[in-house]
Amino acid sequence: MARGQSFQVRNGRFRFTCSQCSAKRYMPVPPDIRRRSVRCYKCGSQERCTLNRRDYVRQPQSGKIIMILGSGKEITADLHDISLWGVGFDVHPRDARVLRLRQEVKFKCSWNSQLLEGNRYVIKNIMGGRIGCVKMTGKTLG
Repeated sequence: MARGQSFQVRNGRFRFTCSQCSAKRYMPVPPDIRRRSVRCYKCGSQERCTLNRRDYVRQPQSGKIIMILGSGKEITADLHDISLWGVGFDVHPRDARVLRLRQEVKFKCSWNSQLLEGNRYVIKNIMGGRIGCVKMTGKTLG
């Protein structure tokens, strides 16, 4: 079984394309599934599929950034990906313990000052050291 591909989910289905024989097929998927192993109906090869339910594309981006908490504390993070509406990054597990869901943060980026600065973000997801933030649109979360 190969490492796998990422597939976009639309209306509860995704279009599976076999990496071996390029056969295509739409497959239904339950709403709570993030990964799935699929066997090709044509050649029989099995492939691990990662299911992406986002409506927008995230661009891979790497580099060191500084996350600034509301209290003024600065945490160094490794940028993982970025989109128009959010950012994903990794922090050290000891720093992740300080973070809470729905906490407002800002970012500084020394290698591109216009990349993240001037925007406020809200922590949406914490999985170990992996953090996902959503850009705020002028209103605070209550």
